[in-house]
Amino acid sequence: MRQFIALTFNSSFKEELMAIMDTLKEEGIQGKYYDLDNLHMTLAFFGETDRQDEIMEIIHSIPFPEITITLNRIGHFKKVYWMGIKDNPVLDEYVNTLREALKAHDISFDDKPFYPHITILRKAEEGDRTLQEVSTKDIKVELLQAHYLEEGLKYLPYNEQSLIEAMNKIYQQKGHVTIAIDGRCGSGKTTLANKLKAYFDCHIFHIDDFYLQEYQRTQERYNEPGGNVDRERFKKEVLEPLQHHQDVLYRPFDCSTMSISEGTLYSYKPINIIEGSYSCHPELIDACDLSIFVDIDETLRLKRIEKRNGKEALDMFIKKWIPLEEKYFSSFDIQNHCDFYFKAGR
Repeated sequence: MRQFIALTFNSSFKEELMAIMDTLKEEGIQGKYYDLDNLHMTLAFFGETDRQDEIMEIIHSIPFPEITITLNRIGHFKKVYWMGIKDNPVLDEYVNTLREALKAHDISFDDKPFYPHITILRKAEEGDRTLQEVSTKDIKVELLQAHYLEEGLKYLPYNEQSLIEAMNKIYQQKGHVTIAIDGRCGSGKTTLANKLKAYFDCHIFHIDDFYLQEYQRTQERYNEPGGNVDRERFKKEVLEPLQHHQDVLYRPFDCSTMSISEGTLYSYKPINIIEGSYSCHPELIDACDLSIFVDIDETLRLKRIEKRNGKEALDMFIKKWIPLEEKYFSSFDIQNHCDFYFKAGR
């Protein structure tokens, strides 16, 4: 199994790259084009290795700098088309630090000089091209593994693949599996849940749909670690029916009317994802087979929240929601009790 550390990108940026690739097709450039999900930039190639956990620790130990990747040309080498980037000394320095750390841990990799590029096409005609610049700051460093699935070759993140394998194992043993995805706001919990939904025929239930009802919003309640969600209703209306293999009448709390909605009936499925902060609360976690903690650096977290919710909402997160969340994490040592640990990249 081929394994390598790579930069991966968000969907909107990859869709821009796919549009460029479509233009090449229209120009008559034939060959084997990369799928959208497989687009990446290799930083260190291992081939076969059984030291994935050590590699993940190294990735997490080296802060990824805030950089912008700008693609500005299309080149070729032996019928391989690639997109090249503008000179980026900060990226070069990061890759050098990463590779030195791998060497220090005696982890073997292909030590060829780093030429940053994104491969887009193989078995193609030759011919360089200029490229209208496209840029992104939304970048993540991941350990990818090559898997040959029914739909073809896929490069899957190591931690996601390990989670998928663990879910499959439990499903084969029990005939059903429920997982909880907890972690810091803005870390990518919903994104991870949606990725898993692409692999499994499952339901996703969001803790954020179970805000406290008006009568529950007391200072005493907010003083409880994890007290700012209606975990009692979530347990009764979602977890207990799932444990009995029953349909779920899913009734999100409507903040605009400060009331519980009429809801939607979800037919029972044997695979279910509980997503959101507080999903690993001691009163809820016993209903789950696996737990995941998704982490994020503080600076990146605040940037994501401001981008997603706006400046005013960010102030409320800083003053209220983040402190409540952190109190819950520390009170119950949530991170250390989870089965899997993921960390968001930039």
